[in-house]
Amino acid sequence: MEPKNSQEIALFRFSVIGPAITNTFDAHSQSQFFRDAASKSYDLPNGKKVKYSSGAIKKWFLNYKKGGIDALFPKSRKDLGNPRNLTNPAIEKIHAIREQFPYITGKLIYQKLVEEGYIKVNKTSLSTVLRYIRENSLKRNQIAPVERRAYEMEFANECWQADTSHGAFIKCDGKKMKTYLISFIDDASRLILHAEFFFNDNAVNMQLVFKKAIAKYGVPKKLLVDNGSPYKNDQLKLICASLGIALIHARPYDGAGKAKIERSFRTIKDGWLNGVDWNNYISLDGLNADFTKYMNEKYINSMHTGINMTPRNRYLKDINKIKYIPSEELENHFMHRIERRVYNDATIKLHLKLFEVPQKYIGQKINVRYLPHNVEEAFIFSRDNKLADVIYPLNKIDNSKVKRKSIDYSKINHGGDNNV
Repeated sequence: MEPKNSQEIALFRFSVIGPAITNTFDAHSQSQFFRDAASKSYDLPNGKKVKYSSGAIKKWFLNYKKGGIDALFPKSRKDLGNPRNLTNPAIEKIHAIREQFPYITGKLIYQKLVEEGYIKVNKTSLSTVLRYIRENSLKRNQIAPVERRAYEMEFANECWQADTSHGAFIKCDGKKMKTYLISFIDDASRLILHAEFFFNDNAVNMQLVFKKAIAKYGVPKKLLVDNGSPYKNDQLKLICASLGIALIHARPYDGAGKAKIERSFRTIKDGWLNGVDWNNYISLDGLNADFTKYMNEKYINSMHTGINMTPRNRYLKDINKIKYIPSEELENHFMHRIERRVYNDATIKLHLKLFEVPQKYIGQKINVRYLPHNVEEAFIFSRDNKLADVIYPLNKIDNSKVKRKSIDYSKINHGGDNNV
């Protein structure tokens, strides 16, 4: 099994037991939840429908409670479903097209997938797409109208929302640079948990803001985000699953699903951004310093008409319900996970840097974890998710001073498939 499929299995299992982990199920008991979950059919990434027994689902739940997301990774190397006729991007595009065009025909969906490069005619047939549409209740007469109701969480940290807003340009080192404001808001209190300007709207910066928000205000039960690449990627899924957070993506083109975060952006623009002389800023540090001052002095302490109190006071009402975690543990949850094959010179490449690894791993695939904002060290984990080694960027000058015999270690370490 390729590592991506192993990861997909763990994330799939978490998606099934997520309501039990976050205690957000509707059943009258946990046992009833497992029975209800067992009565449902689930779609694997390749479109195949499967069912699981209540005992299997309960076992996943108990494994997670004992060992976290790592306990949901499969022990054996079995693939998640059959070989794919439809890739994950193609499947996501089918859903997006149906959301945007509720009455489009299946044949036209197929044509759009071909025209936009999601599938190739010689590899994926029209019947494959039509079968997926039929089996997943995506036919035109099966699309139910979207029910719209105003909702609000009862307690702080029950649900957070996150999104990105486009900022103005600032001149940095003689260049005009566009800024992006990445923000997290608590649904119940409307408190901005953390918001920060960046020059790039990407997954790494989004996760940095997410981590800072959790460090200050604890762990939410749910996170509602849109479908952009900073908010829809495997690393974010793993982070949320590791923390026991249900990751929810808003329906495509559905602005109403993220109304509170969108409203907060308007408040920030009207209350501060529109009155700022952007020519005064020559760095992100200066911009973020002034923005943080506004947030701490004005925004969180201003009366909010939707809750009839300040966001700060509303959040503090539920302070005894907040779940905090130690900073070191938080860092571990936010580590990125990848797999690399070790070169014959006992190195791997990570973020365009060469890392030196112990020679015993030459020719093998290793599991590596690292913090994307600090790629000065990385960690090798064994298949049973135990820390095996700490590795650092290669220092070629120091290595050149070490006398060693000329040995091709790839000829010694036979069996390169013995993965770590």
